[in-house]
Amino acid sequence: MSKKSFNNSIFYLFLVVIIFFSGIIFSLSLRPFSLESLLFKTNYYYNLIYFNLFNQIILGLIAVLIIVLAIYLIWRKGQFDKEDLSVVQRTSFGEIKISTNSIKHLTLKVIKGMGEIKEARPEINILKMGGINIDLHLSVKQDVNIPELSEKIQRKLKEYILETSGIETKEIKIHIDKIFYEDKEK
Repeated sequence: MSKKSFNNSIFYLFLVVIIFFSGIIFSLSLRPFSLESLLFKTNYYYNLIYFNLFNQIILGLIAVLIIVLAIYLIWRKGQFDKEDLSVVQRTSFGEIKISTNSIKHLTLKVIKGMGEIKEARPEINILKMGGINIDLHLSVKQDVNIPELSEKIQRKLKEYILETSGIETKEIKIHIDKIFYEDKEK
């Protein structure tokens, strides 16, 4: 078992335990069964939890907080896995792994030289069949010929990525998210 799969197993085991205990706490706050018969044999704890509405609300809130924490951890785990993605290039001498973050930086380098673009946010998608797709979210200046600019970006980006990394870009989608309008002084 590799270190990464062991860490993943521990992570998911921890999440299952958290969800299990938060479910118990949440069910205790709703009173579907007698706490005395399940966990405690003393009336003190039974009275403390069940005959005080405030304590029931606190238990419910704690359970909801733990469930939200577990969902957040699952979401963050997915984010970390995305950040660790790499494109694998096989050569006669071995293999080369290029991270998606490196490809993003190459993409931004091409975009940086174009004066018509104010902001860029690339998203890299690795294809199972080999190669990548790039979704490029742009904010451009006013009065830009968008079809012409898009074609120019797609051509330059495809050539540059292939030339520098050896990775074939199958598709480049351009999304114009914002157009910046500047006031012209008269």
